[in-house]
Amino acid sequence: MSYPHQKITIPAKDGFELSATLYPVESENSTSRLIIIGSAFGVPHQYYKHVANYFAEQGINCITFDYRGIGQSKEGTMPASDMLMQHWGQLDLEGVIQYVEKHYKPDELYYLGHSAGGQILGLAPSSDKFSKVILAATGVGAWRAWMGMQKYLLAAMWYLAMPLMMLLQRGDFFHSKMLGPIPVPKHAVKQWVEWAKSEDYLFTAKHGLDLSGYEKIRADIFALTISDDWYAPQSSRDALLSHYSNSHRITQYILPQDLELKRIGHFGLFRKKQEIVKGIWQPMINFLNQ
Repeated sequence: MSYPHQKITIPAKDGFELSATLYPVESENSTSRLIIIGSAFGVPHQYYKHVANYFAEQGINCITFDYRGIGQSKEGTMPASDMLMQHWGQLDLEGVIQYVEKHYKPDELYYLGHSAGGQILGLAPSSDKFSKVILAATGVGAWRAWMGMQKYLLAAMWYLAMPLMMLLQRGDFFHSKMLGPIPVPKHAVKQWVEWAKSEDYLFTAKHGLDLSGYEKIRADIFALTISDDWYAPQSSRDALLSHYSNSHRITQYILPQDLELKRIGHFGLFRKKQEIVKGIWQPMINFLNQ
């Protein structure tokens, strides 16, 4: 299904060219509000076309983009062997924010971070430009933030399954449907695993990241958790939200049966279904319109 859109190229902070798509509002006052979508780990930006078009229909311009090493931004000025997950926030998201501020000058700038997209937000120095933020199906990836048996299953994945899978794969890209539908730079995966084995994920001091951006974010935050989402339970969401300490945070816990669905999971909240539109997307719009 095709929606009205414009394919664009956005330079990251270091000049790496990122593939992106603008879903424009078709009205006279078309630059007043804009939302940037930060993708989940290993998910191409076209996956968000349905919700991006929905935002445009509701009067909010939307930009989706691929991080470096992902999808249509797979190759560029940085070799894949040097690409890290931290670059997706520090360089890629930062470049998109600066591009939007320069070329569109929106009166209101919003952000939707899905999974990893919600984790890396504060790594972008300009993330304090957002007035409202939606964190969808996201939380810290540290196994200690899980509850019950899930905690130990996740620990086994980080300490046993992932290292073995990495060892068996050659080249600069990691291939696994478990992480997403497309290959991901191998060193980005390695960094992700190291964060996940740490006590406080990427916020652990030994990783040496500049985390000052998280405290500078004063946007209103709307965090959605799906009850059958194994990747981002409430406990991991709350652990992530604690780092957005100067934001006003509200949460919503969604059960599939409340939307008359059997399951939603980690990715189902962006499928084009009427139940999703009414039960998940409409609350997002209500939050942005408040």
